[in-house]
Amino acid sequence: MIRVDIETIIMASGPVPSLIVLRERGADSSTDAPLRALSIQTGSYEAAAISRGIDGTEGTRPITHDLMLDAIRKLGAHVERVEINRVEAPVFYATLVLSGGDRTEVTVDARPSDALAIAVRSNAPIYVEDEVMNRVGNISYRTDDDAEKEFEQFDAFAHSVSPDDF
Repeated sequence: MIRVDIETIIMASGPVPSLIVLRERGADSSTDAPLRALSIQTGSYEAAAISRGIDGTEGTRPITHDLMLDAIRKLGAHVERVEINRVEAPVFYATLVLSGGDRTEVTVDARPSDALAIAVRSNAPIYVEDEVMNRVGNISYRTDDDAEKEFEQFDAFAHSVSPDDF
């Protein structure tokens, strides 16, 4: 299994699907292998639910993912991890792995979008099966240094601008 993080959520509307991009966590420094990414299409509602979970935005009433997580917790269990473990293009399959007080693991079949929405709300790790990443993943050319370089470029630009430029 490969540990991944949600890199990007691309929101779409109408008949165009939204996209969730998962990126492999940085490998150890002993390898120069590029990181891989996995793109999963989903509906706009599902993408918004994941985004709200990341932002920590709470509505006046719980949505389904909040309800599910609350039920899991009240039953004395917690979300151990999320696994994206199979693909039959374009459909991905995921599993919620729950753990009870006795540390017994229980797996629950889930859509990846629902599993990710619950994972971000519970701060559970996300994994992708090696075979899935190898079959449908791609190379992620973005590195952790990219954000820092982008900030440095913007900072240099901001310091070079004068009010007369506007």
